[in-house]
Amino acid sequence: MAMVPKEICYLSANPHAACIEFYPDKHHCRAFKASQLIEFSLDPNPDADANKNEPPQKITLVFATADVVVLGWHLGLIADNLRDNKLSAIGILSKRYAGLEGKAVFVSSITITPISN
Repeated sequence: MAMVPKEICYLSANPHAACIEFYPDKHHCRAFKASQLIEFSLDPNPDADANKNEPPQKITLVFATADVVVLGWHLGLIADNLRDNKLSAIGILSKRYAGLEGKAVFVSSITITPISN
Protein backbone atom coordinates (compact mmCIF):
# COMPACT_ATOMS: atom_id res chain seq x y z
CA MET A 1 0.00 0.00 0.00
CA ALA A 2 1.19 3.48 -0.82
CA MET A 3 0.97 5.96 2.04
CA VAL A 4 -0.58 9.35 1.31
CA PRO A 5 2.22 11.93 1.55
CA LYS A 6 1.89 13.92 4.77
CA GLU A 7 1.39 17.23 2.96
CA ILE A 8 -1.64 16.19 0.84
CA CYS A 9 -4.95 14.49 1.53
CA TYR A 10 -5.51 12.26 -1.48
CA LEU A 11 -3.82 10.40 -4.32
CA SER A 12 -5.10 9.75 -7.84
CA ALA A 13 -4.35 6.75 -10.01
CA ASN A 14 -3.66 6.68 -13.70
CA PRO A 15 -5.52 5.19 -15.48
CA HIS A 16 -7.75 3.57 -12.80
CA ALA A 17 -7.59 2.65 -9.12
CA ALA A 18 -8.03 -1.01 -8.16
CA CYS A 19 -8.43 -0.12 -4.46
CA ILE A 20 -9.25 2.93 -2.40
CA GLU A 21 -7.09 3.22 0.71
CA PHE A 22 -8.15 5.21 3.77
CA TYR A 23 -5.67 6.54 6.34
CA PRO A 24 -7.71 7.82 9.32
CA ASP A 25 -4.44 8.40 11.20
CA LYS A 26 -0.74 7.79 10.62
CA HIS A 27 -0.85 4.28 12.11
CA HIS A 28 -3.83 2.71 10.33
CA CYS A 29 -4.91 1.92 6.79
CA ARG A 30 -8.06 0.28 5.50
CA ALA A 31 -8.58 -0.45 1.81
CA PHE A 32 -11.61 -1.45 -0.24
CA LYS A 33 -11.69 -2.69 -3.82
CA ALA A 34 -12.93 0.16 -6.00
CA SER A 35 -15.34 -2.31 -7.62
CA GLN A 36 -17.07 -2.68 -4.21
CA LEU A 37 -18.12 0.99 -4.17
CA ILE A 38 -21.90 1.02 -4.42
CA GLU A 39 -22.44 4.78 -4.29
CA PHE A 40 -21.09 8.02 -2.92
CA SER A 41 -22.55 11.42 -2.10
CA LEU A 42 -21.03 14.85 -1.54
CA ASP A 43 -23.14 16.87 0.88
CA PRO A 44 -22.94 19.81 3.26
CA ASN A 45 -21.86 18.73 6.75
CA PRO A 46 -24.96 19.32 8.93
CA ASP A 47 -22.75 19.86 12.01
CA ALA A 48 -21.13 22.88 10.34
CA ASP A 49 -24.36 24.92 10.69
CA ALA A 50 -24.04 25.03 14.47
CA ASN A 51 -20.24 25.25 14.66
CA LYS A 52 -18.31 27.24 12.03
CA ASN A 53 -15.09 25.44 13.04
CA GLU A 54 -16.52 22.16 11.72
CA PRO A 55 -15.66 21.09 8.15
CA PRO A 56 -18.34 22.32 5.73
CA GLN A 57 -18.44 19.22 3.49
CA LYS A 58 -19.00 15.50 3.84
CA ILE A 59 -18.45 12.66 1.39
CA THR A 60 -20.18 9.39 2.23
CA LEU A 61 -18.94 6.27 0.44
CA VAL A 62 -21.05 3.14 0.60
CA PHE A 63 -19.15 -0.11 0.13
CA ALA A 64 -20.54 -3.63 0.38
CA THR A 65 -19.00 -4.15 3.84
CA ALA A 66 -18.70 -0.66 5.34
CA ASP A 67 -19.70 2.98 5.13
CA VAL A 68 -16.95 5.59 5.03
CA VAL A 69 -17.55 9.24 5.98
CA VAL A 70 -14.94 11.83 5.06
CA LEU A 71 -15.21 15.36 6.47
CA GLY A 72 -13.28 18.32 5.11
CA TRP A 73 -12.99 21.34 2.85
CA HIS A 74 -13.01 21.50 -0.98
CA LEU A 75 -13.93 17.82 -1.30
CA GLY A 76 -15.22 18.23 -4.85
CA LEU A 77 -11.85 17.10 -6.24
CA ILE A 78 -12.17 13.85 -4.32
CA ALA A 79 -15.70 13.42 -5.71
CA ASP A 80 -14.35 14.03 -9.24
CA ASN A 81 -11.72 11.32 -8.74
CA LEU A 82 -14.35 8.92 -7.40
CA ARG A 83 -16.58 9.55 -10.41
CA ASP A 84 -13.69 8.85 -12.78
CA ASN A 85 -12.54 5.74 -10.83
CA LYS A 86 -9.17 7.39 -10.16
CA LEU A 87 -9.18 7.84 -6.38
CA SER A 88 -6.52 5.61 -4.86
CA ALA A 89 -6.07 6.98 -1.32
CA ILE A 90 -7.42 9.49 1.20
CA GLY A 91 -5.65 10.58 4.38
CA ILE A 92 -6.14 13.26 7.01
CA LEU A 93 -3.96 16.28 7.67
CA SER A 94 -3.25 17.98 10.96
CA LYS A 95 -5.54 20.95 11.69
CA ARG A 96 -2.53 23.24 11.61
CA TYR A 97 -2.42 22.83 7.80
CA ALA A 98 -6.09 23.71 7.27
CA GLY A 99 -5.61 27.28 6.08
CA LEU A 100 -2.34 26.96 4.19
CA GLU A 101 -3.51 26.13 0.69
CA GLY A 102 -6.76 28.07 0.40
CA LYS A 103 -8.52 26.01 -2.28
CA ALA A 104 -6.68 22.72 -1.72
CA VAL A 105 -8.51 19.62 -0.50
CA PHE A 106 -8.29 19.31 3.26
CA VAL A 107 -9.56 16.17 5.02
CA SER A 108 -10.01 16.49 8.78
CA SER A 109 -11.55 13.10 9.60
CA ILE A 110 -12.31 9.68 8.17
CA THR A 111 -14.80 7.40 9.92
CA ILE A 112 -15.23 3.79 8.79
CA THR A 113 -18.31 1.97 10.06
CA PRO A 114 -18.54 -1.76 9.25
CA ILE A 115 -21.95 -2.95 8.13
CA SER A 116 -23.18 -5.64 10.49
CA ASN A 117 -25.05 -8.65 9.15
